Amino acid sequence: LIAMTTEHYPPLRLAWLVWGLGACLYLVGFYQRVAPAVMTRELMVDFSIGAAALGNLSAYYFYSYVAMQVPTGILADRWGPRRLLTLGACVAAAGTFLFAGSGNLTLAGLGRLLIGGSVAVAFVGMLKLAAHWFAPRQYALTSGLALFVGVIGAVAAGVPLRLLVDHFGWRPVMLVSAGVAFLV
Repeated sequence: LIAMTTEHYPPLRLAWLVWGLGACLYLVGFYQRVAPAVMTRELMVDFSIGAAALGNLSAYYFYSYVAMQVPTGILADRWGPRRLLTLGACVAAAGTFLFAGSGNLTLAGLGRLLIGGSVAVAFVGMLKLAAHWFAPRQYALTSGLALFVGVIGAVAAGVPLRLLVDHFGWRPVMLVSAGVAFLV
């Protein structure tokens, strides 16, 4: 076996850029995870639902997120992180668009299902990118930064999202969120 040196890895700037795209999807995923908790009043009014139904609507994200954990690993190995993360971002954008434009609870729930299942690929995809684009000694750093990026997404879905929803309404903000996911 030949020992790998840093000479065999892509330029560090390129590696961070590629990994950063996966990190952006992970940020979007955490943002989407927290967002309904910030928009409870608006969602309850728009869909004429109570707290239990709102909790279920929010939980659709987690149902599909959990269901995708094992398939995500298999798909990451089979398709590679580039295809998997690209598909994940596109489906997340479509799910967010459906959620934002839904006229009923069923479509909103389907949108949340699509979001959760699609962003479930982000963490595994980032780990796969880290393994391919960085030296093994940088794996722990990229893993820790991944969690940091996710928490930034959750923070963005706190006060900043509340301010945006208060100013523009939840649907326009979610439509912009769909655009951001698509750009990723």
